[in-house]
Amino acid sequence: MRGFFSKIKIGLMLLVDIGLLCLSLWLMLKLRFGTESSLMWQRHFYAFSFIYPFWILSFYIFGLYDLSFAKNNLPFYSSLFKATILNGFLSITFLYLFPNFFRLAPKTNLFLNLLFFAILFALWRQIYNIAIKSPTLGREIVIIGKNPRTLELKEEVNKNPQFGYKIVSIIEPEKLEKELLSNFSSLHTLVCAVDLNKYPELTKKLYQFIPHYDFESFPEFYEKITGKVPLSHIDEIWFLNNLKERERIVYEKTKRLIDIFVGLTAGIVTIAILPLIALAIKIDSPGPVFYKQIRIGRKGGKITLYKFRSMKSNKRENKETWREKDEGQVTIMGKLLRKLHLDELPQSWSIVKGDLSIVGPRPEWIKLGKIFEREIPFYFQRYLVKPGITGWAQLHFPASLSVEQAREKFKYDLYYIKNRSLLLDIGIILKTINYVLKGKK
Repeated sequence: MRGFFSKIKIGLMLLVDIGLLCLSLWLMLKLRFGTESSLMWQRHFYAFSFIYPFWILSFYIFGLYDLSFAKNNLPFYSSLFKATILNGFLSITFLYLFPNFFRLAPKTNLFLNLLFFAILFALWRQIYNIAIKSPTLGREIVIIGKNPRTLELKEEVNKNPQFGYKIVSIIEPEKLEKELLSNFSSLHTLVCAVDLNKYPELTKKLYQFIPHYDFESFPEFYEKITGKVPLSHIDEIWFLNNLKERERIVYEKTKRLIDIFVGLTAGIVTIAILPLIALAIKIDSPGPVFYKQIRIGRKGGKITLYKFRSMKSNKRENKETWREKDEGQVTIMGKLLRKLHLDELPQSWSIVKGDLSIVGPRPEWIKLGKIFEREIPFYFQRYLVKPGITGWAQLHFPASLSVEQAREKFKYDLYYIKNRSLLLDIGIILKTINYVLKGKK
């Protein structure tokens, strides 16, 4: 899903969308100005060329370039409608706040442009989604080795044909040669989910299939499809091969500069609204304005996490391991702060200090961290990077309320630690904006 072919699919969607933007502009001008439309083209195209990138950005924020979302269902049309409304608002803001720059104030033209593009976009995505799910375009996969992870992967792939794969069988190593030669004439890829060191004869036989099939390791294929790393199929060698920190020096320095800029900006906003929020918290329930807790930071160091208090003061708050599950302890003001994510604003100071980043694994409470380190293999590796306010795991999995949930969430953390980049960070931030707009926690 997140490999080379996924980038081609997303690139195709983007190129066609850009073409549809130009087409919708041309249709609007043709309808409004008839034979004079060619004379109006340059003026309008100049103005809208500044606006269209923000339209594309809003489509990304609302998940319309997410392959797992490539289904023409109610959520798709709901996201398209919301993105179109936001695009209209953004366009009006640009065109009416900067009239001398754009020299346009096109009420009817803007409405028609949005309408034409929304219709063309919906029709194009309908065609695209039907085509991408066609069995003839799906690459057939056979997995070597049956276990809960391979069965999970087969179910995930086959219910999402837009990924471009079809798992036709899961075969035990002993039956592989006979099955391949007799049953799978159109097979594309073999995914190995067993330790080949335990099957020396099988390894020799696989060489004869090299000219006919592609080969992938199970961890790589699983990661590509699910966006997480399978703990059951990795070991110390995996970390040595994949966590190449020296190659990320430029990325880390650039990310730090962005963190400082955003942290200072958020800090100014925090200072501006602090009196109002502090008063509301005090009126709502007795207790301090700020909640603070010692958490685990980068390389296992201790950091102090600050938030606006959203729960009732309780002497047992640092003793109850899974206290966050008790929604009855959340105050009325706290519910509002959490819904708008304003409770996170005091963490801007931690970002400026360097204890936190905007994007990274969730900073873990020390008590829980010790439990997870005992129960979850390699859990200490998540401290390799600076914790963040939002992150890949936070987007894909709710707050952990058990060791098993923490284990599942850690798989997403490992994916981020291995693949982190400025592009991935930007994608996480944009998807977080989508979550905030939807009012998700």
